Amino acid sequence: MAVAVQDKAHDISTSGASAGVSALDVSAPRLSGLDFSALTGRELEVLLLLATGEQNRRLARRLGIAERTVRAHTASIVRKLGLTTRFEAAIVAHLYADDIRGARS
Repeated sequence: MAVAVQDKAHDISTSGASAGVSALDVSAPRLSGLDFSALTGRELEVLLLLATGEQNRRLARRLGIAERTVRAHTASIVRKLGLTTRFEAAIVAHLYADDIRGARS
């Protein structure tokens, strides 16, 4: 899995520069160290749903948990993956959805 993550991080850093997206270009080196095995099953589930872009209230309804719990899971995901924002977590979830699904197994 580490190889796949490194390849995707490289793709982001090279394609981000040509597309003029400096935020992804700056974040790309950090993506090589992502460890989805550090997340709980529920956190992986929340992470995958973050990629949908839905608000915490909708995610909570889909999962059958409180909105406050979604916020707590999101904060834990951001911390464990070494990210800085929920938005970065959503991007990671979108880019690495297959890897995340594999970590859930």
